[in-house]
Amino acid sequence: MPGHVQPYCIIAASLCILLQSAQAQIQQPSIDPVSYLASQAKGPSYTVAGVWERHEHVPNWQEVHRVTADTWDVLPKAYDPAFKNPCWKVDQPDGRSSLKCLPYFQILGVSKCGTTDLYHRLARHNDIVECAWKGPHFFDETRYPSHAKPNRDGYDGTFQAYVNLYDKMAVSIAQDPAVRITGEASSNTYTGVLAFVRGPTIAKRTNATLAQYLKEATPFARFIVLCRDPVDRYHSAYHYYRHNWTSTPEALEEFHRKAEADILHWNDCVARQGEARCLAHYSPQQLIKGMYAAFLPYWLSEFPRDQMLIIRTEDYKAAPQQHVQASLDFLGVRSQIGIGMARAPGSAPTKLSGVRNQKRYNPMLPKTRQLLEEFYRPYNQRMAELNGNDPRWLW
Repeated sequence: MPGHVQPYCIIAASLCILLQSAQAQIQQPSIDPVSYLASQAKGPSYTVAGVWERHEHVPNWQEVHRVTADTWDVLPKAYDPAFKNPCWKVDQPDGRSSLKCLPYFQILGVSKCGTTDLYHRLARHNDIVECAWKGPHFFDETRYPSHAKPNRDGYDGTFQAYVNLYDKMAVSIAQDPAVRITGEASSNTYTGVLAFVRGPTIAKRTNATLAQYLKEATPFARFIVLCRDPVDRYHSAYHYYRHNWTSTPEALEEFHRKAEADILHWNDCVARQGEARCLAHYSPQQLIKGMYAAFLPYWLSEFPRDQMLIIRTEDYKAAPQQHVQASLDFLGVRSQIGIGMARAPGSAPTKLSGVRNQKRYNPMLPKTRQLLEEFYRPYNQRMAELNGNDPRWLW
């Protein structure tokens, strides 16, 4: 008899979770998964060359320059106006010139919210040149000054090396410069706005922000952010970074204890140091990543809202074709039949929908979901307020 208790406990917990999910769906007001896109999916009214020519330094420019000093001698005085993408020519010692480019857009995050899926779907478009290294995490985590030894491709973590990552993309872009663009998707960028500027900000003792750095280096950039129900994102990340979990009642309780410990850690930090300082500490990282509203004001203080497309993962799952088309419109890219519904290379539909993960990962105890929902509720409310009081962000 004792040998049969454990499976029954798992079944009971799973049934309770299913009932709780069904009740939540009944209580959740109907959300149109595409109604929020029209106001955001507007193409750029500017050119890269024009924005760069008119650019004015942020008030914190000297500090930004200090902690990212290898950037500024590499960037051009002017971008080539014949290119939609940020590209410029560099004279070589032999008298020839080489074309250098930077990304036109970045998917800033958030990790475990579908960033890889969206990037690969967009890259199927003929006018979007896919980068071989989708997420180099250069602006956030790659340290300056760099002490890394060059890898076999010559990448050593300097800004020049980052620019060189796009040399192959530049060749393709040059074949149709008026329309072709490239982009990247380093998924910690959005949530690392206070924690990183070419390495941890606390270790560098700087008050520069990642948004300020990107405003100085790429003021023309188009940004896409995906946000998933923070409770589900936290649960997904927990299992993603754990490779030795088991499907037992003890494992469910272990996850609950982890959530309790992370929340206690965060609350204690805020009580002692305040929210901004704790966001800079970036710990506990996976709990913090779901506080979407805490980061958005720092981005909007540097970039206008129309340079950001904010997508809810659940809506993207429900209407992928419309969301991919909205992303293309946002980037100012012409329509292309079939983009959005086709399976993205290396990214099966179940990866986005979560079906595979729901079958594979442990369920969550009802008390754990309630604990996390209560924790994230104030941040969700702030997120809704920052997005026109749209209830979709309440989850």
